[in-house]
Amino acid sequence: MTDQRTVVVTANIRRGLPLEAARTALRGVLDIGPDLVGLQEWNLSRAGLLLETGRLGLLPAAGIRLGRASGYLWTAPLIGGCPVGARVDRYEQVGGYARSLSRVGHADKPDRWLGVEPPRVLTAGIYRDRRDDRTVALLNFHLVPGVQAGGRYRADRPLLVVRHRREVHNIERLVARHLDLGHVVYAVGDSNYDGLRLSGLTSAWEGREADPGTLGPRRKVDDVHGPGSATAVRLLLNDSDHKAVVVERLA
Repeated sequence: MTDQRTVVVTANIRRGLPLEAARTALRGVLDIGPDLVGLQEWNLSRAGLLLETGRLGLLPAAGIRLGRASGYLWTAPLIGGCPVGARVDRYEQVGGYARSLSRVGHADKPDRWLGVEPPRVLTAGIYRDRRDDRTVALLNFHLVPGVQAGGRYRADRPLLVVRHRREVHNIERLVARHLDLGHVVYAVGDSNYDGLRLSGLTSAWEGREADPGTLGPRRKVDDVHGPGSATAVRLLLNDSDHKAVVVERLA
């Protein structure tokens, strides 16, 4: 097995953006030619934008795809808003699934309607890398917000903290499962927690803690966790409130 360059992007493209702004943000991400992509806050109302850039399969029947054969292979869940994509010219998709990280429950975040916290769903794409026949697992998530203040979990929101910890634990279980299967694993997304680390993988921000943040000037809530340290990390601006994160690894 030889090392090779892999570029992975995670991008939270705010749900409330007009369609044209969302299209521009997506194009900005794909114009750099990433190998793997994870999007957040990208609900099915934007499915047509994915079809403009490749082929789309909806979970649980991701084997049935619409769109053109070039560009990106997209896999999107019916709920959760976290599709994953892979370059057609590098990857062949061999699987995909959606997993619940948490269910509908009570929230102690004041702005939640009727005090209800919606479920959080992880989307996974499993691919064969044509360059060296490795199998790659891309896990994409968007965790519950409002759990952190002053660099630590908030003591005044115990329900959300328990929920967030459970979501992280469930991601780590899936990471461990794929590592045990011998997959190269990338776990990407918006954790809503600055400084989150996942067992078995390395944060792209490891050793880059002083770099600019992805949500505001300092908070690095968007991340690409993967095999070993990142060789390069940069941010992309768009009309969303989050900056997209572009990460390169030799893996």
